[in-house]
Amino acid sequence: MAAAHKILGTDQQTDRPIAPSPDSANRVEILECTLRDGSYAVDFKFTERDTIILSGVLAKLGFKWIEVGHGLGLGAARAGKGSMPTSDERLIESAKSATASAGFSSAKIGAFFIPGIGTADDLKSARAAGLDFVRIGYNAPEIEQAYPYIELARSLGLIPCLNFMKTYGVTHEQFAAKAKGGESAGAEAVYCVDSAGSMFPEDVRRYVSATREICNCAIGFHGHSNLQFAVANSVEAFRCGATMIDATLYGLGRSAGNVPTEIAVAVFKNLGIETGIDLFEVMDAAEQFMGPLMSQMQLYDMISVAMGYSQFHSSFLPKVAAAAKNHGVDLRRLVIAMGKLNPVELNEPELDRIARSLPKAPKNTRNEALISFCASGISEHAISASLQSVRSLVEGMSVTCAKRRAKPVLELVPSESPRPDLVLADLVLAEDATVVGRVRYGSLPLLEQVLDLTRDSIAFYLLDLDGGSWASDHSALIRNVVGEERVIPIRSKHLRAAFEEEILLCVAQRHGDLGLLVYGNPPIDALVRYSQIFRNVAVRGTLPANAPPNAWEIADFSDRMHLDLGLTAALFLCPPSAADATAVDQLLSADAVLITAGYFPRLKQDLPDRTILRLDPSQAYRGQVARWTAISTMVTAAQQARMAAAE
Repeated sequence: MAAAHKILGTDQQTDRPIAPSPDSANRVEILECTLRDGSYAVDFKFTERDTIILSGVLAKLGFKWIEVGHGLGLGAARAGKGSMPTSDERLIESAKSATASAGFSSAKIGAFFIPGIGTADDLKSARAAGLDFVRIGYNAPEIEQAYPYIELARSLGLIPCLNFMKTYGVTHEQFAAKAKGGESAGAEAVYCVDSAGSMFPEDVRRYVSATREICNCAIGFHGHSNLQFAVANSVEAFRCGATMIDATLYGLGRSAGNVPTEIAVAVFKNLGIETGIDLFEVMDAAEQFMGPLMSQMQLYDMISVAMGYSQFHSSFLPKVAAAAKNHGVDLRRLVIAMGKLNPVELNEPELDRIARSLPKAPKNTRNEALISFCASGISEHAISASLQSVRSLVEGMSVTCAKRRAKPVLELVPSESPRPDLVLADLVLAEDATVVGRVRYGSLPLLEQVLDLTRDSIAFYLLDLDGGSWASDHSALIRNVVGEERVIPIRSKHLRAAFEEEILLCVAQRHGDLGLLVYGNPPIDALVRYSQIFRNVAVRGTLPANAPPNAWEIADFSDRMHLDLGLTAALFLCPPSAADATAVDQLLSADAVLITAGYFPRLKQDLPDRTILRLDPSQAYRGQVARWTAISTMVTAAQQARMAAAE
């Protein structure tokens, strides 16, 4: 390995952003580009909130170089290369503020830039927003087209790096000569880029070694995992003189993904090469902040990383997992300790001793995850008014769906009576395959505006036939605007009633069907359902006319106290007073279940020892959209078959 390596730093004597490092032979810099290259995998939908969360975490972990923004670089969204939830400048500002507030203002924030997609004005705006470094990328055969932007970046005070996209498009001799040209033009680092993930280690060796022989600037490597050589190629690049390696958490990125950051840290640590990053901390961060997102698209977990790091064989995992659980220690730490002790066989006599010697695992705490729904002014189960709230809802759904590989579905509900100014937007449900939003509207003009705002972003529309009867003719308009195949008719009241019935059936089966206490005024159709599930139904409220014979009204709790009603469940249609809650508690059997038709927080305070189940109407939609879509597809196919037969 040549001794003239450079890593990114600050040379106070020359005032150059990149200067030689005396210990570079034993250290590699990992440029963390989850928030940039990883954006390909989520349709470029990382938000300001995502950027704030993750850039702050990465800075705390010790990463000195963090890249953010659109996968194709500055100006890409404006150039029609894929929309983002916000601007390049806002993402840069978010990352800068997050790293500063985390106490790591020395962490440098960068972006990618492709001449022809981005412009000189984009570079200037990014610098004004706080950008520290820029990686200027261009196809290797025409890399000279990027040289003027290197000079511009330097004049703006940016640290310029030069990425040879599709490096394999030139020979290794050509790459070295062009890299020297880039260095002369002012690039502080030149990057060998395996854009297609097609290189083998011997290929990387030729490109990097030839460049190291004639260049004094830093050399970096950017790999992809199409042939699963990204990590091996990164190691070979370092051995041949590269000091900068690109990586993303979990390998999230375009195509087959990038070098996984946590694996790179583990591999270099095993080789005795310093990264400045703690292995367990980066694994914790990957699992905590990216795990929920990656559960939709990734094939390995952090235990796999620990096994690879320590040469631990998976056949030993059940016994080691049992020991970790028994002693309350981190399974990954125990796996690594046992693998380092003996990579061939499991030393069972030592297993218990080592497990007892490890620190106790911290309790898991719930944290924000990048996959969660986020939209300005709208939170889960909260309703916002105005057409702007509709736009915000749909944008939030689009971002979440890109991360979940899900479909956005919008329920359209006409209000009970016409109201020219009524429009309400809320999130119904975000599950694995679907994100469901809802818009209530009060007039035909508002419906038209809602359709105009959403038709390019929504996969399916749920037309709620249980809305106001005044809007019965709106169905034709909706089908004409968005297409009949995208409209699914539903009856939300029936859906919620069936959901309530299924919960009561389950409670009756598990806790007994002798008696149900209903607190509130049940409608007759609901009371009929209750009486079909439970043998006795006591109503603390108004009994509707024509009530079933096994239902009766309790006028006063005191006159029933001496009776053993055998009540196994109570359904609260409205929140009870503290006194009524206590009275109900005394009437119920010891293991009875309390069911609430809404969020009644005081009930939990009044009856802390009772099992309370909330009837969340949004849960009635869980799993339904896939069923409705299948039915709609089946009907459409039948129509098409009939038309084909008629022809």
